[in-house]
Amino acid sequence: MSSSSSLLSSSWNDNDGNNNNISSLGQQSLIRCIPPLSGDNYKGSSGRIGILGGSKRYTGAPYYAAMASLKVGADLSFVFCAEEAAIPIKCYSPELMVAPVYQSKEFDTTTTVLPNNEQIMDSNSHAQQLVDDMVHEVTSMMDKLHALVIGPGLGRCPMVFRAVSRIIQEAQSKHQLPLVLDADALFLLTQPEYWQILTNDSIVVLTPNAMERKRLDESNVVLPDTCVILEKGATDKIQPVNQQWQSFHCQEVGGLKRSGGIGDVLAGTVGTVLAWNNILTQQGSACKDDVPLACWTACCFVKRATKVAFGIHQRGMTAPDVLHALGPSINDMTNNAVNN
Repeated sequence: MSSSSSLLSSSWNDNDGNNNNISSLGQQSLIRCIPPLSGDNYKGSSGRIGILGGSKRYTGAPYYAAMASLKVGADLSFVFCAEEAAIPIKCYSPELMVAPVYQSKEFDTTTTVLPNNEQIMDSNSHAQQLVDDMVHEVTSMMDKLHALVIGPGLGRCPMVFRAVSRIIQEAQSKHQLPLVLDADALFLLTQPEYWQILTNDSIVVLTPNAMERKRLDESNVVLPDTCVILEKGATDKIQPVNQQWQSFHCQEVGGLKRSGGIGDVLAGTVGTVLAWNNILTQQGSACKDDVPLACWTACCFVKRATKVAFGIHQRGMTAPDVLHALGPSINDMTNNAVNN
């Protein structure tokens, strides 16, 4: 294999805008991002990922995110979704552990009889109980997770947003759980009542596209120093809020087809690398400062997988093709450097 196909030779930009080469970091950069495989591993030691998303209307997005987390290298992936989405997602794959945490129909029915007023919603005991139950269903599993991805297929039900805001707060304050916020979770952050829900208690990675980034910039959302913005585009830009952390530009060339679901694949991939950072930090092999590097690595993985999938399927490429290309692409880019 030529060095030009390796992650070790992919380029990145530093805080001063200079173009550098990851080969200067060598294998040390990889072992700060990817835990090695060994005979001492057990089920879950390579990461347990949660995906909070999936509604009556959207079932594909959480599936793509969850499967991406496994294809990249996590051991277990849990999907927390609407009851109406649970059976379809279970039917997509037997590898996912799918837990229905609320009923879309009941939430929608309750929302229609509530005035659009936060205080009135708080005073409605039935609505509050539904929200409490959803929060409990998700937070009771947090001790088992290394990272939580929120947003793929979530929808924009106001009561779901209320529950998700509390889940985000508890994940940070009580569990210090790394979070990835994508899609409708990013829209949630742009709503005034949720501008201040993020704290410094845990790592939070936001994965906006250009339009979502514009909405975030136009809002007054408060982003803590532990937040990293991964703006998706032809060149993915990894921009930490903490100016002491390294910023990166992923210039890996991807495929030319932008089919639906690729953003969800990236969200799941970022979830896995955050889980790995969490695990490696606990082991003393990495630290939170390595999160931007981990995000850059995830972008490289997905870009390469889209290029491989596009090379085979061209205009017919879809998100499942990218999923199938993830594992081989990662092995190719890392030269199997962290497999033992």
